[in-house]
Amino acid sequence: MKRVLWGCALAIVVPLAALSVLIMIPVWRDNARLDALYKRASAYPLPPRTRHYFFDDDVLFAKNMTGGSGDYCDYRIRITLETALTAEEIRNYYGKTRIAGAEGKADISLWFEDPDESGLRRVIVQVFDSHDSDWDWRCSG
Repeated sequence: MKRVLWGCALAIVVPLAALSVLIMIPVWRDNARLDALYKRASAYPLPPRTRHYFFDDDVLFAKNMTGGSGDYCDYRIRITLETALTAEEIRNYYGKTRIAGAEGKADISLWFEDPDESGLRRVIVQVFDSHDSDWDWRCSG
């Protein structure tokens, strides 16, 4: 009798576990892509006279962050810096930046605050990448 119960339990549990793994494989892959993008973005050398403003970077994964239709997985990393450089110098520095995304080159955007009384300004460096959903349920539908 115990063998029959164990057999029934295994007949239910094994397929459910296999299905769970199949569903989670794209999630794990996209989480790894986001982590790799963050590592590449945060490892990129800072411009001169620039430092991290704080070490609590914003890392986000979501569906269609920029709007529109379609099944896209979007990755966004925002790094806040403090710099003595001008906005033009920062734009020139990051204009030459090449950070690999999941499938191609990631897009880089910049946001600036006005300089404070000491002449330092905060700048947000945003690294953005997107690709087709590749079966990740978080980006479908």
